[in-house]
Amino acid sequence: MKTLLALIALIALARPAVGQTADDYRGGWRTDAGEPHTFEFSIHDNKVRGIYCTWCGDATTLAFVDGTYGTSGLTFQITHVKTDGTTAYKDTATAKFENGVLRVSGTSGSRSADQFSYTLIKDPRGPDPLGVVVTAIPKSRTTPPIQRGAGPGAGGGGGGGRGYIQPGPWKSKLSAKDVLGVWLGFGAGAPKQYFIFKQVGTSIRGMVCGTCDNTYTMAALDDVVLDGDMLKFNILHEDWGDGELSTFLKHVACHVGWNELRCVTTADHQPTRPVPPGVVPGFSLEGPIAIDATAGNTWSEWPPKGTSR
Repeated sequence: MKTLLALIALIALARPAVGQTADDYRGGWRTDAGEPHTFEFSIHDNKVRGIYCTWCGDATTLAFVDGTYGTSGLTFQITHVKTDGTTAYKDTATAKFENGVLRVSGTSGSRSADQFSYTLIKDPRGPDPLGVVVTAIPKSRTTPPIQRGAGPGAGGGGGGGRGYIQPGPWKSKLSAKDVLGVWLGFGAGAPKQYFIFKQVGTSIRGMVCGTCDNTYTMAALDDVVLDGDMLKFNILHEDWGDGELSTFLKHVACHVGWNELRCVTTADHQPTRPVPPGVVPGFSLEGPIAIDATAGNTWSEWPPKGTSR
């Protein structure tokens, strides 16, 4: 009888928490008081990866998440890296979704070995509206399309209405030093986007954000490959997306030349869009800016005005 009861207990523990799915955890989360702490979780099957940062426009604070999703939530490590890509230290942590918030707790791997505990929320602002439907998790944050000015110079394409003009020959053999750092694009002011690439051991990982205080306007970058003259990587869309899905991989392929990162994107579920005559598809970023040069990119107001629940 005791054996039967123990077996029943084990089966109960193996079941996911009632009503919980990976969608309860995936995507961006941030603190709503005190020092900022931000997480982006990408979840596929039971594999978790993503990013952690404090002041996310300051690339020196960017660290990387790896772990698993299971019956008790998320179990993961946070790898903090040095400028040369070697590991500075690793934190161990867990995350549990409860009553609409995410509770993260763990132990720092730094010399102080401090315990930490954060209560995280989904950003109430939701994703930025675009010229298409932007689907979000939760569904209540989905935004309808808006009309914006468009033209050959729109969307970070450069050229000031003249169409795209290649700056010079693309580098024929890319190395890590050609891409590591921060690349900026998509306009000026707060909506501009930061594409951040850091060395993590023998790999390259990163994040994109803009604005960098809103978890709905950021995503992890992973699966980075240097292939001859091409930089290839995936944007891990988890809780928002331009189109009918909120969770998917956006595949990006880029050339580098004269401080320009020229990219095109595809997503498996999205049809190829018609390109107007005379327009070269894609977007451009400028850089790279050294990671350390972004130190101090903080904001004086936290949480951002009008975003507290």
